[in-house]
Amino acid sequence: MAYYVGIDVGDVRVGLSISDKTKKIAFPLNVINRKNNSFGFNKIKKLLEGKEVEAFVVGLPIRSDGVLGEQGKKVLQYIESLKSYFPYEVITWDERYSTALAEKYLLESKIKRENRRKLIDKVAAQVILQSFLDNLNKK
Repeated sequence: MAYYVGIDVGDVRVGLSISDKTKKIAFPLNVINRKNNSFGFNKIKKLLEGKEVEAFVVGLPIRSDGVLGEQGKKVLQYIESLKSYFPYEVITWDERYSTALAEKYLLESKIKRENRRKLIDKVAAQVILQSFLDNLNKK
């Protein structure tokens, strides 16, 4: 069975999450720092080595008014490069409020502020992927 990989794209960091083999539960995986505007694809490839990936689920930041803003356009550019680098299907998923939800989960877990900063991006990727998996399993 193949995995889904959740991706939360930011200007500075890319958060990654991965599903279980049954595609019911998302787990935080890692955070890739985007040094010198890199996409971090080599690091992502290394992280996924030996794993059968079905698709990437990339959070698309749509503004609350339903319009694709500047960050959304940057994510679409990232997705185009992702598609040319990896052989996997790329699915976009509305990521509205994913970072806020991730922050809420980390606050409720009573994780210290400095540790929350290290975890927020991969937990946001987990929120995105879990939302997608929940929708997938509803069908």
